Amino acid sequence: MKNGKVYLVGAGPGDYGLITVKGLETIAIADVLVYDRLINGQLISRAPAACEKIYVGKQAANHALPQDQINELLYQKAAAGKTVVRLKGGDPYVFGRGGEEGIYLAERGIAVETVPGITSSIAGPCYAGIPVTHRDWASSFHVFTGNFKDEIRGLDFQNLAALEGTLIFLMGFSNLDYITEGLLAAGKDRHTPVAVVSNATTARQKTAVGELCDIREKVRAENLVSPAITVIGDVVKCRESLNFFEQNRQDGVLVLRDAGQSALFANKLLANGFTPVVCPVIQIKPRGLTAEWSAALQKLPDYDWIVFTSPNGVKAFFNLYFAEKGDLRRLSQAKFAVIGQGTAEVLAEYGFIADFVPTKQVSFALAAGLLPLLKEGDKILLPRSAMADNDLKEKLETKGSVDDIKIYDTLISTEREEELKTLLQTGEVKFVPFTSASTVDGFMKACGDDLSCLDQVKTVAIGPITAKRMRELGITPDLEAAEHSLDGIVSVLQGD
Repeated sequence: MKNGKVYLVGAGPGDYGLITVKGLETIAIADVLVYDRLINGQLISRAPAACEKIYVGKQAANHALPQDQINELLYQKAAAGKTVVRLKGGDPYVFGRGGEEGIYLAERGIAVETVPGITSSIAGPCYAGIPVTHRDWASSFHVFTGNFKDEIRGLDFQNLAALEGTLIFLMGFSNLDYITEGLLAAGKDRHTPVAVVSNATTARQKTAVGELCDIREKVRAENLVSPAITVIGDVVKCRESLNFFEQNRQDGVLVLRDAGQSALFANKLLANGFTPVVCPVIQIKPRGLTAEWSAALQKLPDYDWIVFTSPNGVKAFFNLYFAEKGDLRRLSQAKFAVIGQGTAEVLAEYGFIADFVPTKQVSFALAAGLLPLLKEGDKILLPRSAMADNDLKEKLETKGSVDDIKIYDTLISTEREEELKTLLQTGEVKFVPFTSASTVDGFMKACGDDLSCLDQVKTVAIGPITAKRMRELGITPDLEAAEHSLDGIVSVLQGD
């Protein structure tokens, strides 16, 4: 078997937008995605649906998978002919151990390509309003690891204290006392400005500013946590003028939808001043060519109406139709009804304009509005989720015959449980919108039925059916969209 290839990809420091175009392109072709603790969930959601996603997150003294096992994992997957993307925070070669992984693979005959990333050593200070160089104060900057490989610390504080440029320490939060005391003992001016940036470039970013002599007290007063970057030098003075990120902080909104659906909602949130935080709890899985679907294909020209109850139904229908070499001309006689504007927009992508869209995006409104348009004996195709109830089918059958075809399954996704709990505990999100009853079920499974994780956030229901499911499981919606759509959720968030 021919070996696969490993891409060592820098994901940037946390903000979803701080990844290169080439980095995104590699994620899109990954058979296997091996990712670290600080990777933005939106990046993981960009991987193909069939991609195997493996979390190997590491933090101080708590390694999900030791480095030697990560090396071997990458090798085994690539040796099996897979395209492997090793997604690493920041840049793979800036204290990222990418060099170790690359050499291990190259020595075993595995092709390796490295995609650089934006290192937190410059992005973290930038998002805190601190340029690492400035003509008046620093013509150089020096980056050090504050997380030492062994007990031999190895920092030459005499030389560090004599440097005129900006000093930047990564992963050194637990060693802040050691670093500041070492510099002071080596003669560094005790009034040298210092900033410590926690969770840089994320919605949780927080910064403490002080001097070399008091920064430890300032950090404790601000309750900063790891991961954090320490910046030492006069450039810290720029923060008062350049602190664009923390002064214009956007509220985080949790996106629980299937990874393949997340981009649409995330883009709407971004366009309206929110920070999307993607953590899918459901997975949409299209079904193959079943006997009932094959029978429906044979009589497509006979249907008077095709009714879609979700964008997923539209996508699954056309994907399967085209896979069977379907000809769009066979649909020319049919009219289309859809449950809402979002579904209509997806239908339009395939070249069809919806003939009926109810004013409210709920199944009873769809049935109530469509029934007067039906003629006695009309033939209706209803391609939708296997989870759908029979109410809509029963209502439509009062006027015609209905073929209710289950073309996709909605599965509960549990691979991001730990990440979801962390997001809710650390305050990265302010709003948790539920866009369907299935996202409520998926969320409950992921949080282990422990609703205390919702104490510090506001929950939002897309509509009455979702709100009903929330209440059944013990979640009282704080907000409910007046328009039962993604745009409706955005509107109610803006009005909060």
